Amino acid sequence: MKTSVCCFSGYRPEKMPADCAEGSPAFCAMQRRLRSAVRRAAEDGTCHFLSGMSRGFDLWAAECVLHLMREGAPIDLWAAIAFPGMQENWEPRWRQRYDAVLAQAARVFALYNRYQPDCYTARDRFLVEQSSTCICFFDGTPGGTAYTVGLARRRGLRVVNLADPQLSLFE
Repeated sequence: MKTSVCCFSGYRPEKMPADCAEGSPAFCAMQRRLRSAVRRAAEDGTCHFLSGMSRGFDLWAAECVLHLMREGAPIDLWAAIAFPGMQENWEPRWRQRYDAVLAQAARVFALYNRYQPDCYTARDRFLVEQSSTCICFFDGTPGGTAYTVGLARRRGLRVVNLADPQLSLFE
């Protein structure tokens, strides 16, 4: 099973590079690279795409998977949430996106019943433990993405970093 699962890791919107605001040319380029990476992973045998469901890259990646599913790609979306209701204090537009994505997930894994101090780290470990590939947006900024990408590399996952200017994808 693990060889058919790809997880995502990346920044929340406020940690994305300044030129990568949603709708900007850099954001649109990142979205194209994300679509290409998901398509490539699917061609290589990945069936399940696992999102941590946080604002920003996680939800953008999940929406990308859902879009490709509507186009007929034989893939599905899995959601790993730290705890039910983790979106309750978000801005309304992000809550709506979260709810819409979660409703379309083939599987939902809730790591805790309620908030716990380590729930997001546990969620990040779960993402890596279930996967053989990690598609990420990581530019070296410390935080949860750095932890997840580092763990993925230490565990031997194939890491596709969309922030790497040397990354070659078919676009």
